[in-house]
Amino acid sequence: MTPKPKIQYIGQFYVYGSEAQALAAKEKKRKPKTKLPMAGLDRIEKIYIDPLALIGIAVSVVMLVAMVAGAVRIQTDWAEYEQMSQYVSQLKKTNAQLEHQYRSGYDLKQIEEKALALGMIPKEEAQTITATVTIPEPEPEPGFWEDVIWFFSGLFA
Repeated sequence: MTPKPKIQYIGQFYVYGSEAQALAAKEKKRKPKTKLPMAGLDRIEKIYIDPLALIGIAVSVVMLVAMVAGAVRIQTDWAEYEQMSQYVSQLKKTNAQLEHQYRSGYDLKQIEEKALALGMIPKEEAQTITATVTIPEPEPEPGFWEDVIWFFSGLFA
């Protein structure tokens, strides 16, 4: 191996200020980047569609249509209810008039005479009989222990 050379500094020729000056970095003006013209015809636009969002929109449209149809149906049913309510009140009024006409159309004295002629008697003259009935008590159902005894007696018999 070769020995490492001894480094010696030369100081006799050195004068302060004689060293080489560091070059100051020049500020360069940046040129704008060259831009290529945009190719409008070659550019392809991609539209991304989220299928879950599309399904949600479709479901909401269907629900909106169902809600509108329900509202229309409720409106027609309410009108029909009002019409039927008026018809029922008219029938009740007509029924009350016919019932009044029916009740005032017959004579109670004449009906009583016909009933007596057929052999019927007035309610006050009828005999009343009171009958009492005793209901027998049902047999008590077997309890838990009776069921257990019955089960084991049938098992080991």
